[in-house]
Amino acid sequence: MKLLTEKDASLEPLKGKTVAIIGYGNQGRAQGLNLRDSGIKVIVGNRDDEYRKQAIKDGFEPMTIAEAAEAGDILHILTTDESQPVICDDQIAPGIQPGNTLMWGSGYNVGFNLIKPPTETDAIMIAPRMTGNMVRELFQHGKGAIAQCAIHQDATGHANETMLALCKGIGLTRGGVFMSTFREEAELDLFAEQVYWPVLAAWVQECFKMGVEFGFSPELMVMELYASSETSEIMGLMAKNGFFKQMSFHSTTSQYGTLSRCRDILNDEIKSKSRERFLKGIRGGEFIKEWSHEQATGLKRLADLLKEAHGGAMSQAEKNLIPQIQSAHSL
Repeated sequence: MKLLTEKDASLEPLKGKTVAIIGYGNQGRAQGLNLRDSGIKVIVGNRDDEYRKQAIKDGFEPMTIAEAAEAGDILHILTTDESQPVICDDQIAPGIQPGNTLMWGSGYNVGFNLIKPPTETDAIMIAPRMTGNMVRELFQHGKGAIAQCAIHQDATGHANETMLALCKGIGLTRGGVFMSTFREEAELDLFAEQVYWPVLAAWVQECFKMGVEFGFSPELMVMELYASSETSEIMGLMAKNGFFKQMSFHSTTSQYGTLSRCRDILNDEIKSKSRERFLKGIRGGEFIKEWSHEQATGLKRLADLLKEAHGGAMSQAEKNLIPQIQSAHSL
């Protein structure tokens, strides 16, 4: 995998162009501000909500999504995945002109054929591998996040130059850009969300229950498992030094305990279920149907899952502990 950097991109293809940020949420705000700070003309299209008010505070004059779609040369579609098919059909499509660039921050809708871009447009993806607030913060410090990019359609013959120019304007070529496809980005995202993180989430909760059962206080378990920030620090060291090389920052007791006990913790049933979840659920399309049905029926199961998670013993133990930690950090 080759990372494209600052030397591989120029802002020249964006001269005289207007970038319309469609959806001024976490990523929309960060990328819109970064592009504007890079000297690019940016407009914002957003419905009348808190994000619109934020855009006004940031010095934009937000318009409706339909107005922004008609006024922009490059339409950066950053609303939620579930809202995009309807918004694209009803509010964006009428304003699209031949030669426009349609840009997505995720490969989900185009990758799974829920949205089909007009054939006379360029269709590209720029997906930072970082939350929006950090995309902005890194840019302000002269740095950048890594980004996964793709070209789905090149109607003008200049999609690659435009894509790299936008990456440069957002600050992503400072961190490194690598080429992919819409479908690969979407599958990889879903793999992390449904194979990697669920195992971690389930195991953290199980360890919390075991620790309390063994006599440790709920607050102490929350502190040990994640609230002390030691876990996030270890993750950071993994990114900087390598998954196993970061172990040099730990005691030999820690190194031996982790390496000797990780070998038999996963059984064949868990491995098989994880493979099936990806091959059948994600790549086979079952999750897309399930999630589309969940959206169409009012997101009731999601609401129930969130209620259960926030009402659980681990979340209750956080209530007094995390504010104390945050208060101590602010001193």
